[in-house]
Amino acid sequence: LSLWIRRTTAKLLATSLGLIVGGAIGNVVDRLAYGAVFDFIQFHIGTWSWYVFNVADAAIVAGVFGLLYDSFVLDRQRTR
Repeated sequence: LSLWIRRTTAKLLATSLGLIVGGAIGNVVDRLAYGAVFDFIQFHIGTWSWYVFNVADAAIVAGVFGLLYDSFVLDRQRTR
């Protein structure tokens, strides 16, 4: 993935790959340092609670969405 980042000229593609690599590294660091993934965030207001998520996994998911968008939308525009 790092080689792919260096070779690409598309900013969204490079950013998406960076999010995936960063999220994976973040999970590995948490596993080595704490024995488990540590960086969870929970949104809540009073007694109402919505979604608990891991920051590294959220970065990976955002990166995958970016890759899909680049592949299916932006790549078609670049080839025209």
